[in-house]
Parts: sequence; C-alpha cells; structure tokens
Amino acid sequence: SFQTCLNQAGPQAASSQPQRHGTTVTAARTTRDCLTRFFTENRDDIIAGLALILALSTIFLWFATRDLVAGTADFSKLQLRAYLGPSETFITGIAAGEKPTVECTIRNFGQTPAYRVSHWAEAKVLDSMSDSFEPTEPEGGERIINPGRDGFTIKARLAEPLTEEEMSKIKLGTSAIYFYGVISYRDAFSRRRKTQFRYQHGGARLFGTEDLALSPQGNKAS
Repeated sequence: SFQTCLNQAGPQAASSQPQRHGTTVTAARTTRDCLTRFFTENRDDIIAGLALILALSTIFLWFATRDLVAGTADFSKLQLRAYLGPSETFITGIAAGEKPTVECTIRNFGQTPAYRVSHWAEAKVLDSMSDSFEPTEPEGGERIINPGRDGFTIKARLAEPLTEEEMSKIKLGTSAIYFYGVISYRDAFSRRRKTQFRYQHGGARLFGTEDLALSPQGNKAS
C-alpha cells in the first residue's frame, strides 16, 4: 500500500541520499515515488473508480436537468393556459310576486383559447346555511372562447315568484338568492378544466341593489 511504501522507503532514502537540503527533499522524492508505484499497481481500480464517479455525476445531472425542464414547461403552461370565470354579474326583478333573473358574463382571463366550453347554472332561494346546490343539465359543448373581451352570457331565473316571507328573509340575510354553476372546458394543452362559482344576494348591504357577492364557499377552479 501507499503507507507501507512510505514506511519502507523512509529509512533507505535517509541513508542513501546526501543531506543537501535536509530531510524535506528526501521526503518529497519518497512521496512521489510511492505515488507513482501506487498508481501503477492500482491503475485499473483507480480508473474504474473515476469512471463510476463520472457516471454517477452524469446521472445526477441528467435528473436535475430533466426536473428543471419539466418544471419550466409546467410553469409555462400555467401562464399560457385558458382561465374561464364569471365577470360582470347582476340580478334584476327582486320583488314579491316576481321571478328575479341573474345575468353573468363569462370571460377567458388566460392567454390562449378555451375549447369545448359547456356550463350549467341555477338560481334558487335558500337558507343561508343550506348546502342544497344540485346541478342541472349542462349546455353548450362546442363553444370556443378566446382571451380578452370574447365571452358569453349565462342567465338563470327563479322557478317560482318570490313570496313576501322570502323577501323578508332575504332582506334580513337569513335567506339569499343564490346563483351557482360550473363551467367546463379544455385548454390549449388538451387538459380538462372546470370553474365552479357561487354568488348570493341578501342582507342589508345588498338588498335593494342589483349586486351579488361571492359566497364564502362553492368557488374553485382546476
């Protein structure tokens, strides 16, 4: 071994070499000779070890580069994909004996078109703590919505006229007129996307206006 070589060569070098520069020159020559001998005797093992280190480094670099490229591609898709959602939303006809109507404009807030767009929407008077938001039959399916001002309007009307009791509860905020639904589409990368929305009208702040507020729950997108 390298250490054995040093131990054996030390005494021999000390007795055979003149002390021109002290022991430093002798030690340096001894180390050089032992290194040369060690490399010659173990050349194949050393080369194999270096090749293994190089191979492992290459594999690690490949995985790191792959993950970086994949992450960059995913981020680019998130930036470029379509994002469909409600824009202007208002309600009219809120009076006892009337069937209020909600109108909502759906727009594409992304940077690429949305394809095969379909939707369903419903308007109901429900208690504020209710979770009875059943879906209806979807409409559309072949519509394409481009980014920007391109869009379409969803309308939903109460099935029954408002009663005096419902009006009182809506004014107090114990009930509300809910407008809810789902928009389904495919983005430019052929992935299925869905936007679920829910608005409500009720309480002193909104009663008497045409405004709706986003509900605390029932709004998400994928």
